[in-house]
Amino acid sequence: MDHVAFDREPPTTLATMVMAFGGWIDAGRAATGAVRHLVRDLGAERLALIDPEEFFVLTQERPEVRLRPDGEREIQWPRSEFFAWHQEAGGHGLLLFCGPEPHQRWRTYTKAFLDVAERCGVRRIVSLGALLASAPHTRPIRVTARCTDAAVRSLLEGWGIYRLPTYEGPTGISSVVLDAAERRDIQHVGFMGQAPHYLPDSENPAAIQALMSYAARLLRLSPDMSGFAEAIQEFRTQVDRAVAKDRATREHVRRLEQQYDAAAGDEPQPLPDGELDSEKLMQELEDFLRKQREGGAGSA
Repeated sequence: MDHVAFDREPPTTLATMVMAFGGWIDAGRAATGAVRHLVRDLGAERLALIDPEEFFVLTQERPEVRLRPDGEREIQWPRSEFFAWHQEAGGHGLLLFCGPEPHQRWRTYTKAFLDVAERCGVRRIVSLGALLASAPHTRPIRVTARCTDAAVRSLLEGWGIYRLPTYEGPTGISSVVLDAAERRDIQHVGFMGQAPHYLPDSENPAAIQALMSYAARLLRLSPDMSGFAEAIQEFRTQVDRAVAKDRATREHVRRLEQQYDAAAGDEPQPLPDGELDSEKLMQELEDFLRKQREGGAGSA
């Protein structure tokens, strides 16, 4: 199969795929974090990967040098990986995918991607994503959903999260993949979280938990979520400390809280008026969180 390397012969009973792409639609690294958590929790094994050579500009998504346990260095290329999981009691399993958004040749990439899915027997794709929104870190993560299946739509409406798509504008690779999947008669469900716009690059455990919870509920899985409560509390405490350092930042978060509490629906809201140096805020928060992580590692 062009552009794809399989680790072994793929199964044909993986009826559902869960996918997440890094980049623009992975605010707070929530979508990729959720899939990685599922892979670890389920003990899914890698099945295949997409060769990055044709799809990535490697000065933008650079390979990394890592040291192996034996001290030798190795190059790790951008990883677009498929993982397979089978239920112990038999029946259908899951195909899970996690990787960065490709830079080029999206139609070729999409064909290779969906060829893997069809070869594994996928008939439904569950897509996870997260966008930056006017959401304060002190409030629960909002999640909305859309789907192509009427029965699933009724379920999502019952949960109060179904939203008819109304967005027009630039899009990401996940939308391209799902559009092509429909033409192959593959159903899809999409969950979209809303992460604080002032924390674009920090891994947000609250957003990861929110997406994980809905995906697991839909798929009737019971992943271990016990570590999230402590991680979320620690994350919020760190951000609170960073926000408290600057009056303008405190006021901005307060306005976001008021807007969040007053909002009648779950649709993204416009940012509130007011002076805010977003770049300075994001840099200060990132510097603070990095120092907290380095301090924790040093005391371990």
